[in-house]
Amino acid sequence: MKTTLYKLFFGFVNLVSLLPFWILHRISDILYFLIYYVVGYRKKLVFRNMQNSFPEKSDSEIKEIMKQFYQHFADLLIESVKSSTIGQKEFQKRYHVKNWDKLLEFLSTGKSLIVLSPHTGNWEWVFALVHRIPCTVYAIYQTLMNPYVNTYIKDTRQRYGAVMISRKETFGKVLGSIENKEQTLTWMAADQACKPNKATWVKFLGQDTTFHGGYEALAKQTGQAVYFLDIKKVKRSYYELDFILIAETPQDVPERGIVKEFARLTEKRIEEDPAYWLWSHNRWKHKREKNTF
Repeated sequence: MKTTLYKLFFGFVNLVSLLPFWILHRISDILYFLIYYVVGYRKKLVFRNMQNSFPEKSDSEIKEIMKQFYQHFADLLIESVKSSTIGQKEFQKRYHVKNWDKLLEFLSTGKSLIVLSPHTGNWEWVFALVHRIPCTVYAIYQTLMNPYVNTYIKDTRQRYGAVMISRKETFGKVLGSIENKEQTLTWMAADQACKPNKATWVKFLGQDTTFHGGYEALAKQTGQAVYFLDIKKVKRSYYELDFILIAETPQDVPERGIVKEFARLTEKRIEEDPAYWLWSHNRWKHKREKNTF
């Protein structure tokens, strides 16, 4: 019974995704009103995160940014729905890479690389780029508790050719590809909270913040170059992307240097467009103890 209900629900979602953007944006406007004014989804958490990150801003300024964030959050929901059926021509029009030649030039050398992005703009649409990348693309994901939702999201992301692998599989898969002399691009959204005992601590938006150090360890172990994918929202459902080199030879970067540079670039994007980061994530749930890095 549960399986049938989920199939019906996701079937309905796919039908909705066929609607043109101008209608989807009207749906998004309704969602924004419900999420912000009726449900109040994580408003206290979002306000606290913004208040601690921008102490120089007044409460009224923060509330204005909050409204913009929730409007963007609603757009993200409908854009994620649209992902299941949108065509490549529409994607390329709305998801523009400024320096695509830079990435292709690097890949022409036959080397593999790691691409890190924060939860800014629309990170879900990254998967639309996969078919244009001339090598295997690994996309790292966190397995969801609900198996039906997990399968739906995984299938939607993989429809463009990405190979989805869980965090636990990352080292094994990437090292295996090196042994098989396979060129890969490994992409991950890398700004989530991390358990303190496994974290690299960075001063981020004025606060002690946990960052995963695994991607730096992976880069140093494999010698793969690391790029930052900067995702900027230009206007509603239009984004501009930029590949920024963090480390060409990771072994030459001081310890925690890659993590710190990723945090700095993420912070720069947030400060330029504060409404378009995922503020509803409980990013500062861990507190730093003395003598931790």
